[in-house]
Amino acid sequence: MKMKNKSNQGQVAIIVLLVSAVLLTLGISASQRTVTETKIETDEEALKAAFNTAESGINNYLDTKSVNYTTDGSEATVVSSAIGGNGQLTSDGQVAANSNQLFWLVNHNEDGSVGTNYYGSQTVKLTFDNNYSGALKIDYFYVSGGQYKVKRWGYNLNGSNTVTGFSASSGSSLDIVLSDGSPLLLSITPIDKNVSLTLIGSSNFPQQGEELTSTGVTTSGVKTQVKTRYIYQVPMFFMEAVTAANVVQ
Repeated sequence: MKMKNKSNQGQVAIIVLLVSAVLLTLGISASQRTVTETKIETDEEALKAAFNTAESGINNYLDTKSVNYTTDGSEATVVSSAIGGNGQLTSDGQVAANSNQLFWLVNHNEDGSVGTNYYGSQTVKLTFDNNYSGALKIDYFYVSGGQYKVKRWGYNLNGSNTVTGFSASSGSSLDIVLSDGSPLLLSITPIDKNVSLTLIGSSNFPQQGEELTSTGVTTSGVKTQVKTRYIYQVPMFFMEAVTAANVVQ
């Protein structure tokens, strides 16, 4: 009987050890899972804080022109790069259908007003995606005799009949003649389909605006970047002058 009791006690001890081992393993696993989930939540909060700081850095730059921004220990540094200044301009990815892409042909002053240094050639080449089968509306704004004027062209590309009355054209480029007055602006509007656009000239184009890259860094060292482009927009008085002068062609 004593031998049997000792045997039973040994079996119970082994079972207790096995159960303890299983419970300990489960406890460690749960602890590691909790630590991992906490770290993921912490990282997400840090990334969000870095992103918000980077965005605030851009807003601060636009208001003050300061490239450094600090808040609650986090900081952002902004780098500004000029868009344009060479013989080629590109859209920022694809231009959405029925929205417009602006290509400026005149410089801008520091206060954002239109200057008087005009693009120096009379032709430019507009290139776009191969086999693009939508339509393109082209508005050419210029100044002549002190009046703002505009010429307009429309093309159905590569077999499309998107817009009634537009000219038919094929290929992946169009030559645009800028022989009237002093050139100000080309506004290109894709119709029906998105498209990437590139303007190629034989002279350097003026600066179109600036690209801002802001790097936000939190106190814990987590960082992220925010990049955005600011293209000079058409001033309202400019459009009003075109309409009021009754010289839309």
